[in-house]
Amino acid sequence: MKKQIRWGFLGCGNVVRKKSGEAFRAVPNSTIAAIMRRDLAAAEEAATHFGAPFFCNTIEELLASDIDAVYIATPPGLHKEQALKCLAAGKPVYLEKPFARNYTEAQELTEAFRKAGIPLYVGHYRRALPRFLKIRQLLEDGAIGQVQAVDFYLKRIFNPKEATEKWLYNPVLSGGGKFYDISPHTIDIFQFLFGEIREVSGTAVHRDNDCPLENEVTMDVVTQRNIRGRLAFYCAAEEKADRMIVTGAEGTMEFSVHGKMDIVIRDAQGNPVEKMEIRDPVTVEQPMVQSVVEDLLGLGRCESRAEMVLSTYAIIDNVLGHYYGGRQDDFWNHPERYGK
Repeated sequence: MKKQIRWGFLGCGNVVRKKSGEAFRAVPNSTIAAIMRRDLAAAEEAATHFGAPFFCNTIEELLASDIDAVYIATPPGLHKEQALKCLAAGKPVYLEKPFARNYTEAQELTEAFRKAGIPLYVGHYRRALPRFLKIRQLLEDGAIGQVQAVDFYLKRIFNPKEATEKWLYNPVLSGGGKFYDISPHTIDIFQFLFGEIREVSGTAVHRDNDCPLENEVTMDVVTQRNIRGRLAFYCAAEEKADRMIVTGAEGTMEFSVHGKMDIVIRDAQGNPVEKMEIRDPVTVEQPMVQSVVEDLLGLGRCESRAEMVLSTYAIIDNVLGHYYGGRQDDFWNHPERYGK
């Protein structure tokens, strides 16, 4: 059995610098061995920053280097091709979310890695954060009685630079707009806490001419546990906020999914019962990276394997399907269908 996982980074942008990169050399039995960026000078700078001994500007060089697994942190439109190249080289992959541009691509990747017997993980890192593990435990212990309903809203302020200077609103690379970038975390943690969604209906519309693509999305869902949920996303709002409110037979629980709001428990009369502050680690993906490393070494089990999170992308495609004129095919090549 291996004693250490040597990682190769495919992409090394802001997400890696701010959320994940440091984790790969901070967790036990893990090291960063190689970094690939298209710009060789940028690859060298990133390698120096993370202490990686090797850098390059092609995926072929990365896969030929002395690595055990690959962390892919590129735009979703590149995930399928890059992950399949890693698979052909026999390398396990930890893939940033969104998984791919649609459920079809995500399903194809999941099946390909399954058939090969090689692990594929997806970066739904909230599944490993202490505060969400605590929330799940509180719910399972009956802190508010049997859960009956869940309401969630998210508001984001539109930044015009994201539409002109980044890939975020280019479906060829992104798979959708701001909603598609954010919602996988929300829907995945909803299912992690409340069970698989068995029924879903919703609408996606474009409410602001300056903010491209879908920017107001609402969803009504029912889980296998018969818990009803209402989720609303506003991507051209005047403020930044989010809150999940869980109603149980004996009280309510409130917390933030994407922010840092405390966990607040109230009784059936609305009186505060308990308030908890559970801070995220400095490198927010570190608990998930640690679980991936332990899974690869046979020391534990990661709760974010591809097959565990795949259904989230079927749900998203269900809700966005009408807006994009269908999402089961290469919709990113058919902008004439959008919003019809």
